[in-house]
Amino acid sequence: MNSFSSMKNKLSAIGIYNIENGSNIYNELKAYSVELDRIFSELDTMLREYFIETAQSYGITLREKFLGREKTEYSLEKRREMLKIQQQMMGGECTPKSFEKFLKGCGLTNVQVSESFARQRIAVNISDELSLAAKKEIEEKVNAEVPAQILVTFNYSE
Repeated sequence: MNSFSSMKNKLSAIGIYNIENGSNIYNELKAYSVELDRIFSELDTMLREYFIETAQSYGITLREKFLGREKTEYSLEKRREMLKIQQQMMGGECTPKSFEKFLKGCGLTNVQVSESFARQRIAVNISDELSLAAKKEIEEKVNAEVPAQILVTFNYSE
């Protein structure tokens, strides 16, 4: 039911308004309903974009920009998946498995992490095909997450 029908039904039930086609009140309700329908449509869009699971446009784009950059090279489903992983990782565990999950949230699919706790080193083995810019972005994200005293080495085998 659109807003015009809703307002007309509610006001007709009161019994004091004569809402006939062409009357002043009819025209006024029509004018209100045009803008109300637009507002309701915009609110529905905002509600959809608020949640990662249902977002289809700016809900995904704005979250990606907040986390670094928009990732239009991936499908919408992959972008959603990466955002959900990144959101889950905030304040998470510091284990190789959780670090692999973090890297998958950055868009990697074939990655392994091994650590040498005693030597304070982490080796990140990446088998994805990546451009130089993508490699640099991954390395910057990893270095931002890892404490400064830990040495991280990246091995790319495409």
